[in-house]
Amino acid sequence: MPDDTDTTSLERRYRRWLFAYPRAYRRERGPEILATLLDVADPTRSRPPAREVAHLLRHGLSLRVAEFGRRAVVVAAIAAVLGTLSGIALGSWLAWRSVDPMAPDKTTAMVLARTILPVPVDDEVTQYGRHTFWNPNSNNSLHGGTGLRAGRTTVSGVVPRQAGNRDLAAAVQQHMREQGWHDVRTTISQPGPQVSHPAEVEVTGTRAGYLATVLAVAADEVNPATLSVDLMWAEPPGHLRDTILGGLAGALFGALLGLYTAQRMSRHGPGRQRAYSWLCLATLLMLTPACLGNIPTSTGSLLAGTHRHGTGPSVYWGGFVFFGAQPLAILSVVPIVAIIISCLWPRTGNAGTSRIA
Repeated sequence: MPDDTDTTSLERRYRRWLFAYPRAYRRERGPEILATLLDVADPTRSRPPAREVAHLLRHGLSLRVAEFGRRAVVVAAIAAVLGTLSGIALGSWLAWRSVDPMAPDKTTAMVLARTILPVPVDDEVTQYGRHTFWNPNSNNSLHGGTGLRAGRTTVSGVVPRQAGNRDLAAAVQQHMREQGWHDVRTTISQPGPQVSHPAEVEVTGTRAGYLATVLAVAADEVNPATLSVDLMWAEPPGHLRDTILGGLAGALFGALLGLYTAQRMSRHGPGRQRAYSWLCLATLLMLTPACLGNIPTSTGSLLAGTHRHGTGPSVYWGGFVFFGAQPLAILSVVPIVAIIISCLWPRTGNAGTSRIA
């Protein structure tokens, strides 16, 4: 037998994993399962083996699913998917709240450009999307602009006519590192033999919350070599973390809400259950457009149908400002609150208590 310390530690950990089982099952069979596990345990073991933990979780959760019923599981699964996509959008949106909604102004762009370009800087500055909208449809969202940060300010450099783009990119990379830019990287885009436009080299880097993308284009028979830098707000430091945490929290909240409301509603009469079904359908119809639109955004496909060209910051909530989906997503709170209220509302005297599986 294991010594007292190992037994206490192992028993405590087994008891924690037994919480995967429903409460009634734990009361009836829990002591027996625990005694069996301790009897067959290795004398030197202080932690349950992974295979036993997986078995306890699988068996316990399957009993919980059977206890809830098929309808509750379906509702919970759909709610978990919607909650995941909504949580991803909310986490990303909250992360971007700390970023100025305006693109870098011309004065700031000129100062930063001199720390990026190793050649004289052109006085002309071009701004694309001063209010940093990811797509034009966000102009019609709440407050006239909760669009995604992708606005940019462009500054060009004066380079010799026959300068090579790779030499220019190497000089830019070295100059940026000397001036304190971080994560400086170079990407070479080499067209095929049948493509007429010259090769392009892009250098990217971040500094003080800004993202710089420098594009060096080689000279051809007609045009000289060009060097331009796009300045925009960089992705917030905790953006990916907040997005993942938001998705996990949304999935957990959606699943628990679906299981709880479906189980509670099964105790009510047919009329209340029909109302519950209609409210669930209304929530689904209101949230689905935003969630479906958010799928390509949350997977990083940010270039489709936008006015942003080239490298830019990552954003994971574009679906919620696309084609008026945001107001519908916000209005979905109404049927969700109605579902919760109807579940908490006392049962009528003639309500059935049978559970629909």
